[in-house]
Amino acid sequence: MLEADFFEVSDEFVNLANEMLDEWAQPMLSAAIMHAAARFNAFHVLDQGEEQDLAKAVGFLTSQYRQMLEEAIREMKREGSF
Repeated sequence: MLEADFFEVSDEFVNLANEMLDEWAQPMLSAAIMHAAARFNAFHVLDQGEEQDLAKAVGFLTSQYRQMLEEAIREMKREGSF
């Protein structure tokens, strides 16, 4: 996976959420995005097979989310975009 592709796909989700701000409140969109990510990641984890250590997978995904969230907050503060 190329980093540029990763950010392009991620930006598509953010752009869709930004478009939806006209109709839905920001807290609703934030919760819906997290719920959708949880559902999609649950599908991905379960699709990996029965031998998958579910607790390890959940731990990995939650630590990745925390890391990405903290990085996004630092980046937005540094850029002055918030």
